[in-house]
Amino acid sequence: MVESQARMVGFSGWEMPVQFSSITKEHAAVRQQAGLFDISHMGKFRLQGPDVLNLLQSLVPSDLARLQPGQAQYTVLLNPTGGIIDDVIFYFQGTAGTTQYWLAIVNAATKDKDKDWMTRHIGTQSVELIDESADKALIAIQGPQASQLLQTLTSDDLTPIPAFGHRETTMLSQPVFIARTGYTGEDGFEIMLPAAAAT
Repeated sequence: MVESQARMVGFSGWEMPVQFSSITKEHAAVRQQAGLFDISHMGKFRLQGPDVLNLLQSLVPSDLARLQPGQAQYTVLLNPTGGIIDDVIFYFQGTAGTTQYWLAIVNAATKDKDKDWMTRHIGTQSVELIDESADKALIAIQGPQASQLLQTLTSDDLTPIPAFGHRETTMLSQPVFIARTGYTGEDGFEIMLPAAAAT
């Protein structure tokens, strides 16, 4: 990134590239073609166990029980007075036996607070929270050409993935989690893969 003359700034313990050429050109690229974002600084938690849904339903105002496997919900973690702790996307990955599998992507600045808040509310419930923040990279490709560009990297047809849909697949021989989510307002995907494979 430094070699590409990116303008780097510190953010929540990460050195982040905030600009390469110009903000105007990069904005136009995302609106008209596609832009690539390294968002590995975001927190990544796996939650698994029979009581995950019960836990999450007590922490957010959204009804996560309506989600089917392969669906996600953008929502907020609330404190006891209804104040917002963080905005988060919860991905429901399915159930095996009585064990539910969920993924949470949270903001870097509140990652530790979010983890502590969820952990404190587990109590006696059967839930395991696994922090994969350091082990996984997260890349976003956003813009009207995002799907077309990503399709060249996998034989798995990405077309059927709806907005806020997700699945496990393979890209460039690497196992990845791919979701049709993002924060740009454009169509796009977020791809999570082992950090070692992203270098």
